[in-house]
Parts: sequence; structure tokens; C-alpha cells
Amino acid sequence: MKKFEFSLAKLKTYKERMLEAEKNNLGILRRELVVLQEQLQDIFRHIEEKNAELAEKMLTGITPVDIAVRKRFITSRKQDASLKQIEIVRKEDEIARQLELVLELQKEVASLEKLEENQLEEYRALELKETELFIDEFMTNADFRKQKS
Repeated sequence: MKKFEFSLAKLKTYKERMLEAEKNNLGILRRELVVLQEQLQDIFRHIEEKNAELAEKMLTGITPVDIAVRKRFITSRKQDASLKQIEIVRKEDEIARQLELVLELQKEVASLEKLEENQLEEYRALELKETELFIDEFMTNADFRKQKS
């Protein structure tokens, strides 16, 4: 009997490669999200530092123009933080879509693996049947030879 060969092996290999590529993309997206979150935290720290600096300057004496400039800078950083939060939400949406794609590919690969398992079981059953037929034929021939002798 010929060696077992899964009929959809090429498709399975292709889907496995796609799955790996999409998992890699998901990993990249997650790293990008971490970077964005770190950048947002840096903006918040910077805002806190500038607020503390402004409060200290107000205690020691500062001109109204300097206060206005510093407050404008802080407002600008808050806008940067808002934009960064929007970026984070978009990246999270992108990750969710990518995760759905990965899960779908995992299901497809799992179904192909199950199909391969079933085909292998059928192959083994046929192989066993073929072996039994060979043994029966061998025994019949052996009996026939004994009777002729």
C-alpha cells in the first residue's frame, strides 16, 4: 500500500503559513500599542512636571505673559495626549480585527488537522483490512499447498 498522503496538505501548509504571518502581525500591532501607551504616559508625566513647575514659579513670582505661555504649552500637551488616546483606540480596534483574523485562521487550520486525522484513520483502517486480506490469502495458499503435498 502506498504511503499516507493528506489530500489537502498544500492547503493546510498554506493556511499554517498565513496563520504564522498573521500572528506575527498581531505581535507587531501589540508592540506598537505598548509604544503608544508609553508615549501617552510620557506626555502625562511631562504635563505633571510642567504643572508643578508652573505652580512653583507662581509662588516665587512670574509675569502674566510667562504664565500664559506656560499654560498654552500645557494645553498643547493635553491636546497631544488626546490625539495619542485616539491613536491608541484605533490601534486597539486594529488589534481586535487582527485577533479575529487569527482566530478564524486557527479554526481553519484546526478543521484541516481534524480532516487529516480522519483521513489517516481511514488509511489505517484500509491498511489493516489489506493486511488481513493478505494474511487470509497467505493462509489459504498455505492450506492449499499442504493439501497438495
